Amino acid sequence: MASVSDPNGFIEHLLSQQASHWLAAGGATLFIYDWLLCLDREVQYLWKARWSFGKVWFIIHRYAMMALVVGMVYEALEVA
Repeated sequence: MASVSDPNGFIEHLLSQQASHWLAAGGATLFIYDWLLCLDREVQYLWKARWSFGKVWFIIHRYAMMALVVGMVYEALEVA
C-alpha cells in the first residue's frame, strides 16, 4: 500500500480499491440476475426431475459458485 506521504500513490490505491468493490458488486448482481432469469426453468427441468449424477453435479456446482460469489463480495466490501 502507498504511504500517506505519497498522495498520488495513495489516491491511486483508493481508486483501485473502489473499482474492485464496484466490480465485485456488479459481478454479483449479474450472477443473481442470471439465476433469477433461469430459476423457473431450473425448477421445471431440474428440481422436478429424478435424481441423477448430472442433477447432483449441476446442483453442487451451481450453489457452490453462489457461495463463492457471496464470499468474494463479502471480502471485497468488508471494511477492514
